Amino acid sequence: MRVADLVAAAATAALGALLVREGLDLGLGRPANPGSGFIFWWIGVILIAAAGALGLIGLAAPPADPVPAGEGRWQLALAAAAAVLAYALVFQPLGFIPSTIALLTGLFVVVGRYAWPVALGLGAGTAVLSWFVFARLLSSPLPPGLLAGILAGS
Repeated sequence: MRVADLVAAAATAALGALLVREGLDLGLGRPANPGSGFIFWWIGVILIAAAGALGLIGLAAPPADPVPAGEGRWQLALAAAAAVLAYALVFQPLGFIPSTIALLTGLFVVVGRYAWPVALGLGAGTAVLSWFVFARLLSSPLPPGLLAGILAGS
């Protein structure tokens, strides 16, 4: 049993429950016209499901070996924070798709240690799928940036 996983699962489930409650308070709306609480409710449901999976893993897994300090983990956290800061700075001028591809590809390579071609495919696929869900299906305005002429109506 991994106590850290169980604690993380409990905290994640609590956050998910809070988001579900707040989403309901804000109103879910209808599928064709989602209310302001729609996305919060779904994020809460997903967090609760993820917390359940993490809790099951924590119960079934053997105790983890402690990670020695100074093994480069803080550099990964610093790199991820720098990547998110850079993403925020280039989000408007470059647009959603190019900046998200760059962020995700970099994180897949640096943090996930994927090979560049795999990371680029995952980053591009995730960015385009996210753009389709938010810009096309949910009609959320996303900055087109460099792709303004190609993504008319986004």
